[in-house]
Amino acid sequence: MNRHRRQDPSPVDPSVVVRVVAVLAFVLSAVCAAMGVATATSDGAGASADPCPPVTTPFRADAEPMAAADPVAITVDRIDACSSLVPVGVDAQRRIEVPSVHTPEQAGWYRHGPTPGERGPAVVVGHVDGDGRRGVFADLAEATTGDRVTITRRDGSLAVFTVTGTVQVSKNWFPTRDVYGDTAGAELRLITCGGALDASGRSYEDNVIVYARLTGQSRPQG
Repeated sequence: MNRHRRQDPSPVDPSVVVRVVAVLAFVLSAVCAAMGVATATSDGAGASADPCPPVTTPFRADAEPMAAADPVAITVDRIDACSSLVPVGVDAQRRIEVPSVHTPEQAGWYRHGPTPGERGPAVVVGHVDGDGRRGVFADLAEATTGDRVTITRRDGSLAVFTVTGTVQVSKNWFPTRDVYGDTAGAELRLITCGGALDASGRSYEDNVIVYARLTGQSRPQG
């Protein structure tokens, strides 16, 4: 069972951005919705009895991109947040899926992009709140440059990222190129909602986006 324990810009290939915009027509606005969003389900693959054990596996400083491997858990040190990871995609309306608002402690990774540690921008999404409870990314806006984010991968390896910046932007001005554009190395984006609730009370007005870059890794265990 998941739990929330404590609560240089690179050149962008315009063709990639066009493809991304075509697929993600709603550009993560669903991440901030309190209701009426597409939700993803998990078959339990990669989940463990404790999705947030202490990260004790030694790792080396290494920014070289890693081979593909599905992520199974995330830990964000500064905000003391952790969760298993379920894959999310897009629904028939081309909205990005998010974990159910009824399980706001659950984070999801965008399965149509790079896996965390691969070359390119991997994306992890999570709720700020839901169903009357704090979400896994309730404190994401507090992440600052130099903070560590650790992704545990299905092959037993770790991908260790260092935060390079945190921004809060209106959903009407979502920085699609910065988030989804090609990167020279392995990078990570953590996304949740922020700002005020809109007039209807159905969603927040902003997105909080954390940018991070791969700075360390471990070999697969076993």
